[in-house]
Amino acid sequence: MRVGTRRRASALAAAVAVGLLPVVSGCQVGPAPPGQAEIRSGPPPWDAPRDAVSYIDKAGFERLPLDFSGPAPYTVKVAITVDGAGVQIPAGIGVDRVRAEQAAIHTHATDGVVYVEAKTKAERPTLKQFFELWGVRYDGKCLGEACSSVTVRVDGRPAPWDTKLSRESLIQVEATG
Repeated sequence: MRVGTRRRASALAAAVAVGLLPVVSGCQVGPAPPGQAEIRSGPPPWDAPRDAVSYIDKAGFERLPLDFSGPAPYTVKVAITVDGAGVQIPAGIGVDRVRAEQAAIHTHATDGVVYVEAKTKAERPTLKQFFELWGVRYDGKCLGEACSSVTVRVDGRPAPWDTKLSRESLIQVEATG
């Protein structure tokens, strides 16, 4: 190969490499940054947020590895009705599979069982935090768009709307629009 041809080939290779540099350097390694947590205020059904880390942060939880199981894990059964119709609680609330992280409270299935795996025995997450993880509007007056009344019962007894998730309890939330 002649010297002039080599120079042109080298110059062409350099131009191609520099031309591709913005494309290559623009690639992101790992998952995209999480979007902002958006609280839904419409009617059910409500899916579990796919990008859960922003909801974990909003609810005030530490991001834990998926294999984390606190010092005293327990479960709570949650049953929800809106205007007399049952609402299915989805699997994956509080779980971000893309980043392999979870909140101290989360669901595995659609059976209404909420797993509480807090870092300390003293930590007692609330029903309000559960709905924040789920991304559903919930306060003393509203559940989603149902804003006429919200009633909470724990093991059949009246309880505050932001009740703590007590070990092995049944929490019933009834809302009317």
